[in-house]
Amino acid sequence: MRTKKNRTHKKLLLKQKSLMLHGLGLVTGDPTIKIGYPFLFHPGVQITVTEPGEAKWIYMMLPLSKGDLITEVKVAYSRTDMGSRISLIRLVEQRVPVSATVLHDEKIDKQTPSSFILSAPCRVSVKRSTFLKLCMNFINTDDMIEIGSIEIKYIPEYESIDYIEKIEEKEEKRKMQALEIGEPPSEALHHKPTLADIFFFNKLKKDKQFQ
Repeated sequence: MRTKKNRTHKKLLLKQKSLMLHGLGLVTGDPTIKIGYPFLFHPGVQITVTEPGEAKWIYMMLPLSKGDLITEVKVAYSRTDMGSRISLIRLVEQRVPVSATVLHDEKIDKQTPSSFILSAPCRVSVKRSTFLKLCMNFINTDDMIEIGSIEIKYIPEYESIDYIEKIEEKEEKRKMQALEIGEPPSEALHHKPTLADIFFFNKLKKDKQFQ
């Protein structure tokens, strides 16, 4: 069974994709935060503040589909002062306007160079609108944090893949049990997921959307 799990894990990693985004998609509702757009000498997005603080949040919507699985978030950034930094990477799910659910928190406690790529491994299933939140600490108003590329690693349609592979694993287990007791394997033990299996799975997903 251990070999089977390792093989399944490797198969899913082969299906993993990278979504490359730019800091241009970042927004904020905090009036003390200023977001500067790229220009010749600063190709990234420059974040500055009019008031120092330890909870300066910026946001980005992630263009992912329901059923995708986020496996890692990477943020490339630089800073002008070692005291000001990105302190938290968060993934949040939102359905109604007045509430949201935190799906993943990655605290950045370690000391990093002035230019660095932050990495937040995770396992987050996309079920509703999902967005990335970055929390920043600013020591002085003269400090600047510049954000460049943001990479989202994910497995597309993970729920469908996982469902089909579970059926295959179940059929393989039944086949092995039949061989152990000396029974000839029937045709039912050889089949892979049928169109009917996939249809009913997709129907179940649609029904859940309206619950």
